Amino acid sequence: MHEEVRNTVDASPDAYASAEALYRRGHIADALSLLERSALTGTQAPMLNLAAACCLALQRPAQAEAYCRRAIDISPDFADAHSNLGVVLQRSGRVREAEAAYRRVLTIRPNHAPAHTNLGRILEMQGAFDAARTSHLRALECNPDEAAAHTNLGACCMQLERFDEAEAAFRHAASLAPHDAGVHFNLGTALKKLVRFEEAEHAYRRALTLRPDHTKARINLAHVLLGTGQMHEGWALFEARYERDGWFEPPRTGIPMWRGESLAGKSLIVWTEQGFGDSLQFCRYLPMLKAQGLAKLTFVCPAPLRALFSTLDGVDACITIDDKFTAVPPHDYQCLLMSAPHYCGTTLESVPAALPYLRVPPERARAWRNTLPAGGFKVGLVWAGDPRNHSAHLHAVDRLRSLSAQAYLPILRVPGATFISLQKGASTQPQIDALPAALRPVDLMNEVKDFADTAAIIEQLDLVITVDTSVAHLAGALNRPVWILSRYDGCWRWLYEGDDSSPWYPRARLFRQTRPGEWDDVIGEVEAALRGVLAAR
Repeated sequence: MHEEVRNTVDASPDAYASAEALYRRGHIADALSLLERSALTGTQAPMLNLAAACCLALQRPAQAEAYCRRAIDISPDFADAHSNLGVVLQRSGRVREAEAAYRRVLTIRPNHAPAHTNLGRILEMQGAFDAARTSHLRALECNPDEAAAHTNLGACCMQLERFDEAEAAFRHAASLAPHDAGVHFNLGTALKKLVRFEEAEHAYRRALTLRPDHTKARINLAHVLLGTGQMHEGWALFEARYERDGWFEPPRTGIPMWRGESLAGKSLIVWTEQGFGDSLQFCRYLPMLKAQGLAKLTFVCPAPLRALFSTLDGVDACITIDDKFTAVPPHDYQCLLMSAPHYCGTTLESVPAALPYLRVPPERARAWRNTLPAGGFKVGLVWAGDPRNHSAHLHAVDRLRSLSAQAYLPILRVPGATFISLQKGASTQPQIDALPAALRPVDLMNEVKDFADTAAIIEQLDLVITVDTSVAHLAGALNRPVWILSRYDGCWRWLYEGDDSSPWYPRARLFRQTRPGEWDDVIGEVEAALRGVLAAR
């Protein structure tokens, strides 16, 4: 929701009334022109405030700020002028000044609903979500029938992980605005967090009925369908990720996108997308594509994966391009890696699980041979993913899946195992130093240059225990036993419901959270399972 702009007044001269009528009909430039021609505008705060509202609508922030300040000079307690000034400052990124303007409004008029709403949004921008929630609740006290105010409250509660409260707020918004696709999308997202996937599916479908081009609803519905095993429709909807308003931009090469046409005798360039884990999971489709008769298959991947991906069957060239997909060789078609399941017709019953589909390059295997402690049951550990600070959404997901090294202490205390750290990260790898010296895992990761090195270590392990990050997929692709700690609302690729197995990796075992944010029970289960494995030996 945009900041609420105010231009009301109790009594208006004719020029004001005419300009306000033009403003309300959307004739913003005409309204502003009329105000600028009126000699009264320079002396009457309401007219100056309306001129500010016009300038806001016309994306003229400097003029809008000047009009607001002149209105306030004339009428220091003119609440709507202070409110509009807050909007100008907020849009200009002057957050602290905007907060002060909204607080000034509420000093003058404590029941000014738009100021409570806008203050709440400012507080959210500063990460003060509890205070923001209070502001949104006050806005609803002032105007309980405003659907957008319920939506704002729900969105804030989602940030606070108060998902039950968010659901209630979004349902109230839906009752007030039943034909608003965005409201149903928000409700679906809250229900998904509450692991009520059938209801979430219904809410997303309702959003798409109201607005078929709602890209985020298509992507989120795809996740629900894929996570509940409805892969045929799920993969098709997942293609929305690189369509208009999607969150992935396909490479601009001029090469036609492959959409399932015959590949016999053709050349195809396939691009990795999203994170390392996605690339490791779905590179299994490249041999399948080559088997369709491709004359040439080129794979483009990030540099840390190139050496490992060079071992894939059927790949004629594995290249890295880190500079906006430029200077690629000509091909008949191009394809995004995660579109391959769709065009290969993958269903839950036909997930390709011929393993291993990745192998350690021989020179890396030789380099890492005899570097681990000899003998014993060797267990690799990963406790945190990439924080991905470049994206607020991805960073939030990482916070849900990641633990600290200290959280693994019950596992590290299990006797009879030799623990090997597979943890990389500027903030997470050094956490080893805070562990008791006798329990610290062996850490060779400073010598690891890329995923081929990590793969060479994993090949020498008896088990990998990891949170849901790229190492889980690497161990699975190498067909090594891997135990995966999965957060409460889980990732769609592990399926939302069912047993602890994975159709993607037959030697994987899932340990699922049963309560949001609660890892102690999961760690306890892993500890007990590890003790059982060691006892059986």
